[in-house]
Amino acid sequence: MTDKFQNFEIFLKSVDDDLKKIFDYQKEYIFCKKGCSLCCENGDYPLSQIEFEYLMDGFKNLNAGEQSIIKENIEKIKQEKQELYKCPFLINNACSVYSHRPFVCRTFGVLTEDAKGNPAFPSCAVHGLNFSQIYDKEKHHLSAELVEKNHFKIFPKIFRLSNKVIMNLPKAKELDINFGEAKRMIDFL
Repeated sequence: MTDKFQNFEIFLKSVDDDLKKIFDYQKEYIFCKKGCSLCCENGDYPLSQIEFEYLMDGFKNLNAGEQSIIKENIEKIKQEKQELYKCPFLINNACSVYSHRPFVCRTFGVLTEDAKGNPAFPSCAVHGLNFSQIYDKEKHHLSAELVEKNHFKIFPKIFRLSNKVIMNLPKAKELDINFGEAKRMIDFL
């Protein structure tokens, strides 16, 4: 652990511990597994300055071949100038900097809320994965009828897991973490 990231890593441990409880609570709805990378295939990956620096700290620990692939991926994304893109750190359907991934990646997969407080399903729900058994594709919302029909043990809870919420957790204030500016990953690169 480097001194620069000491408090940030303490904070990440706290966030990861809480996220484990959330994922465990909703495990009957979640189908994430190694090799599934749909969540990394088409996004804009918002993150804060410290998350980006931490991500790059993970990058510098990769071998030269992996670094080269990522650099090529970044150049391709910049040339294509698309709003949504494949994460440049994705190599062979796996995150090359997994332990250094940003909050948006750590929280992906659970049922969260959008800016208006409505349920926001993970994008993989439409592909038959997380929460797909309770996602009404026609109405684009949570279906209580499907929860009951499929005999789920718990009714899914909607969690407030935006970057803004995470960065304002009491633990972040306690550790005096300066998150810095927030923007899309590609805008940092």
